[in-house]
Amino acid sequence: MSQDRSSGLDLIGWILGLAGLVLIFVGFLVVDHGGWLGPDSPVRDLAAEITNNQTRIVAGSTIGIVGALVLVGFVASLRMRLARDGSKGELLALIAYAFGLVMVIGAFVHGSFRMATSAPVEPNVLADAVLPLSILKEHVSDLLMIGTLGVVATMSISSLVMRFLPKPAAWIGIGLVVINVGLIPTNLGLGGLALYLWLMVACLVLIAQDGSMLTDRVSRSADAPHPNG
Repeated sequence: MSQDRSSGLDLIGWILGLAGLVLIFVGFLVVDHGGWLGPDSPVRDLAAEITNNQTRIVAGSTIGIVGALVLVGFVASLRMRLARDGSKGELLALIAYAFGLVMVIGAFVHGSFRMATSAPVEPNVLADAVLPLSILKEHVSDLLMIGTLGVVATMSISSLVMRFLPKPAAWIGIGLVVINVGLIPTNLGLGGLALYLWLMVACLVLIAQDGSMLTDRVSRSADAPHPNG
């Protein structure tokens, strides 16, 4: 595969990554923020919250699920980009790919569970189902966060051992991972949000880097003398 074509595919992957992250952020954290009640809340309150917000839950979950599907392109590009840097890159590529798939699956299943809880059913049936579904949602959210932590950590480490992201961004990413790992026993909250923002900024940086490199190559190719010229 030519270098120009590889850079072009990478660029598409970073754009898809930014789009997927924005859709997940908007769907799961803005439109449907998961509700204000935890799984230990009274079942009657959990059921009432779902019943009163069915439209919001369906809309937010749909947007988030679409974002998860779009994110697959980013995960594939991340694997291909890292794998081009030799044996170290191949190992990091596999790790990033694994955590990326965990992130995608976590986002997809999270949205699916939220939509399942909002299905129109009899109130007594909803009351019986809402507690186990709420507990499962919490575990699925953990899966999404584990995938996100792994992707940020792998991208940050890759940037320290090869040319990928600027080193200051890598150290910030590692710091965020360490902070979030320390917060896991309590509540991730703003720490988890910071990971998503870091990934969005990382995608913007990669778009700028690869877009500039691709433009320069195309410009040099156009200016180069042709054999038959």
